[in-house]
Amino acid sequence: MTNSKLWILGLAASFITSIGCSPSLADTGIRSVRTIPQSKVTGTEAELQTVHVWPGHGVSISFFETGETIKRLWLDDPSRVLIDVDGCLEGLANNQCKNPGAGLIHLRQIEPLRIRGIPTATNGAHLTVVTETQGGEKKTYNFRVVMGKGLPTYASVQITPDVTKAEVAPPDAIAIAAINKGIQVATQSKWITPTNPLWGKLQKLVQQLEAGKNLTTAAQSARVSQRLVERLLELGSQPQKLRVRPSEKRILSPQQTPSKSQTSTAQFTNFPH
Repeated sequence: MTNSKLWILGLAASFITSIGCSPSLADTGIRSVRTIPQSKVTGTEAELQTVHVWPGHGVSISFFETGETIKRLWLDDPSRVLIDVDGCLEGLANNQCKNPGAGLIHLRQIEPLRIRGIPTATNGAHLTVVTETQGGEKKTYNFRVVMGKGLPTYASVQITPDVTKAEVAPPDAIAIAAINKGIQVATQSKWITPTNPLWGKLQKLVQQLEAGKNLTTAAQSARVSQRLVERLLELGSQPQKLRVRPSEKRILSPQQTPSKSQTSTAQFTNFPH
């Protein structure tokens, strides 16, 4: 075998070895998902969040956890980043959408382009995202997209619902037990019955929690208020006889003369759910 062939074989072997030894995102022990609470990126207390995009390593921004639908987005400097979504949005790639909407944005770094009339962003490109909640409320999210260097530190950014006090207090298993106990107390006190429309919502709430959903997501899915969830947790955690809050009493017209059970039911179901 000639010296030139030996040199080529040696070069190939070293190249294969270098590929096998290259650290992946999993090998570094770094989590591939970066989570950002909603309040950190939207609303009056929001902070401008930086999202990195590495060469050959795109990053996704997901709104699946919040249940919101992306309606519009703008990237002020598209000369370095290619943007795509998992649905159809007006104004993106000249799309004409019958039912515009998406839940995930994917960003990829490209070779720099010269776009006439658009200045190059020197401190990161501004990405604006407009979403709509299940209740029809519009929200605006702002990000700063910059070019990453070195080894990627995440692959996806997940926007998550903010954790409420009710979520922080008990662990999931304890929360489920407390809510079940709260429903039992309300039922025994005749504040709610299986024929009440709220009953089905509460059963769905428990099912969502048992399926592994957090309290905020489960409440949104079951269409019950956080105030009601907190009250159920309180009912299920009280060892002593419950005292009904005056603020929970329903104001009835003078013409009505409800029975004791009707008044009790009104006291509980007066929560916004």
